Amino acid sequence: MIKKIQSGIKHRKARVFFAFLLFSITAWFITRLSETYSHTVDFALNYTHKPEGMLMVDTPPGDLGVRIRAIGFQLLRYQLSPKKIKIDLREVRQGNKGFFISPQTYRNQIEQQLSQGITLLQVPSDTIFLNFQKMKSKTVPVRVPEGPDFAQNYMLEGGLILEPEQVHLLGPPSEIDSIDVVFTEPLSISGIKEDFKQELLIDSRYRRPNTEFSQDRIQVSGRVFRFSEAVIEVPVEVINLPDSLVVQTFPNMVGVLCKGRIEGLKSLDPNDFRLVADYNAPSSETGRLMLNLATKPEGVHETQLLETSVEYITKRE
Repeated sequence: MIKKIQSGIKHRKARVFFAFLLFSITAWFITRLSETYSHTVDFALNYTHKPEGMLMVDTPPGDLGVRIRAIGFQLLRYQLSPKKIKIDLREVRQGNKGFFISPQTYRNQIEQQLSQGITLLQVPSDTIFLNFQKMKSKTVPVRVPEGPDFAQNYMLEGGLILEPEQVHLLGPPSEIDSIDVVFTEPLSISGIKEDFKQELLIDSRYRRPNTEFSQDRIQVSGRVFRFSEAVIEVPVEVINLPDSLVVQTFPNMVGVLCKGRIEGLKSLDPNDFRLVADYNAPSSETGRLMLNLATKPEGVHETQLLETSVEYITKRE
């Protein structure tokens, strides 16, 4: 029993001792942190207000070691979490070696952002040089790389509708001068039988590190209808023929395959078309003239000549 009492007294003395020791260390630590010190700390630099229309090509220094005077608590906080300092690029100057910020300029900016009770003692004597390049703007058309995949006997009425049809680029000339058109990703729908609408991204191959696009996504849509076919026999007209010659083509009528709505095809007439053969532009085949459908009615959405050239003979009047 006596031994248990003695053991308990010893444990209480040990706990009291360690409690006083911990209290003493804490008091000493607080006292030390309450004192003022001079120390070099690193500040993270954040560059703001970039000159409009200019691109910062090279990465400027991301941090800066400066010497400050502050109480220990403040220094400890900066050591654990470096302070972010904004460098206002509106105060940048241009010299023979390009754009720069002088040590005095960024010293003044740092001082304005320090907490109360902190004194800035010293900053590096190095000038911060910045490499700016003038930006260029350009507008280019947008295209879809492949046409829609329609179900049999279905086709597009008019062309694809793109919103927007153009995009604006802003970037250094070295990146955008070679871009004259941009394509979207391919359409991902197939077997189309009805009107459609799909949002497509600009193809990633047109992306550049320092170029901005006014639009990343393009809305592509189209009106779809079921078509029928009809063949219209159209007379061949020879143009640019000398007055002293008469020409005869074989055949003198050529079929034109027309695709469109049924109601539109029913009203077609050969006089709605103009099929010409240019005497001054003969075919690569001897004794033949190339054909060109110069005129077709608006109701026809797609045409195909069943003959692309005709034979001919000439006579003098």
